[in-house]
Amino acid sequence: FVFYFGIVADITPPVALAAYAGSAIAKSNPMKTGINATKLAIAAFIVPYVFAYSPEMLFVDVTSVFEVVQICVSAFIGIFGVAACLNGYLYKPVNVILRIALLAGGLTLIIPGTVTDLIGIVLVGGVTAYQYISAKKERAELA
Repeated sequence: FVFYFGIVADITPPVALAAYAGSAIAKSNPMKTGINATKLAIAAFIVPYVFAYSPEMLFVDVTSVFEVVQICVSAFIGIFGVAACLNGYLYKPVNVILRIALLAGGLTLIIPGTVTDLIGIVLVGGVTAYQYISAKKERAELA
């Protein structure tokens, strides 16, 4: 666990060796590059907790294939929710209240259990559907 986060330190400020190298190539601000790299790589920070909460992801004490599929799908949707919250954009810019709902739904999906998965899917799916429908209406009004 500690070794994993030591490796991920290559993209997070203030260490951010990979981000500093990339910013030197792109001739950009190294700190902004490191912060953007951290936002884009949020999954790298979430996956170890998914492994800790759900050892079935590592095929330890697996009782059924459905269990592994449920954990993988909920982890994917949870990471999507947290990433959308941090980026602040889905189909259009996301306001603060919807970002909080995305974060809550994404983090809820990391906690193992069917009830928490359903709550997280409703939150992340609801915000995503709302964003999609409202962005579609805005495009139709502009046309």
